Parts: sequence; C-alpha cells; structure tokens
Amino acid sequence: MRIIAREVNNSKKMIDFDWLPLEIKDSGGDITFASYSLLDRGDVVRPAGRGPRRISWEGRFPGESRKSLPMLAGPWKDPLECDKLLKRWQSRGKLIELLIEGTGITGFKCYVNQYSSAYAGGLGDLEYSIEWIAYEPITVSVKAKRKKSKNGKKRASKSFARYTVKSGDCLWTIAQSKLGKGKRWKEIYKLNKKAIEDAAKKHKYSSSDNGNRIWPGLVLKLPKK
Repeated sequence: MRIIAREVNNSKKMIDFDWLPLEIKDSGGDITFASYSLLDRGDVVRPAGRGPRRISWEGRFPGESRKSLPMLAGPWKDPLECDKLLKRWQSRGKLIELLIEGTGITGFKCYVNQYSSAYAGGLGDLEYSIEWIAYEPITVSVKAKRKKSKNGKKRASKSFARYTVKSGDCLWTIAQSKLGKGKRWKEIYKLNKKAIEDAAKKHKYSSSDNGNRIWPGLVLKLPKK
C-alpha cells in the first residue's frame, strides 16, 4: 500500500506518505461515495453521487527517531519538508495527481482544499489533517449577441435573482439550495465568472480554481430555476 501525491507540472515535487492513515474518506458534496479501511481492506461501496469529489484523511509524519520502524510504507522523510510542500500546494493552488494503491484512486487530479498540522508528543511527530478536492475543467461558451426588437432598439437586459455569499458557502451548496440541483453550480460560475475571478485576485489568488474559492459578501446572480 502506498499513497503518493505529485505536482502535475513538476513531478519532482512529490510526497510518498511513509505513515499510512487508518481510514481514507472519499465523498462527493454531501453524499459519501466510499470509505476505505487500510487495515483490513474490507468491502468498498460506491453509490452514485454529485458535486466535486473530495478525498480526506488524518495522519502523521513520523519524527526522525521513528525513521527505522519496519511499519513505514516508504522511505522516511523530514516532517517539516512535507509540511512545507503541502502548505505551498494549498496556498498556490497547485494541481496535484493523487495515487492510493488498493483503493482504485489513481491519476486523481485535485487541489489541496484544506490542510492543518501540529507537532505532537516528544518524538518529533507531526500530525495533520488533509482534504483534496477534484479538479473539474470548465467549458466556457461564447454568449450570443443581444437581439434587437423590431423598432431597432436593444431589448432590455434580463433580470436575475441575486444571492450574497455567506461563510461556509460553496457554489455546489448554493445551487442545491437555490436552484434545487447542486450540479447547476457550473451555471452560477459561468454567469458570475468575472466577479468571482476579480474577487480571487482581490484576495491575492491567481484564480478562483474554477469557482472553488468564493468569499463572504460576494453577490452572485442566479440563473432561472
């Protein structure tokens, strides 16, 4: 069993996780897809689901005093270096390819959505929690020109319902609650792409990662139900 994460555009930047977590959660939106037990490798259930796929676990990077333990899944690595690389991936929105042997998760392109860490005990161990969110390319279509009425004047622009983003919101949950279908989050992103990308730059990000980053106070137009 191995867990390997590497940058898509720089394969030299990688982590071969030497200490395996007890459990890996694989979910989409609010619907759980599967839970893999790495100790006994029990049955895997994969019902259909919606929303961006998320993979998460809690684990540790063992301190140097544990580097010779036979239970390590791979060569020991300095916990501080692993911690720095994961924080860099998260802060810079690096596209990552994730491989988890024995689970069917292979070639999974994603971003580090959440990551936190803390040193624990007296052996130099660093305990962490991580969540990866799927990369989903967006296809942008060209808008047709506004049609003119018979008298030659342009028709009035469409009016949209509006929604103000609150803490904890994502485009999926907004689409689910306001439009009845979470998968319509792409429509919200397309309708508000400029506003979302401008907000990302305002918060010092190069992009919103196709709408994965939105901030409280942002006013979004909503497509018709």
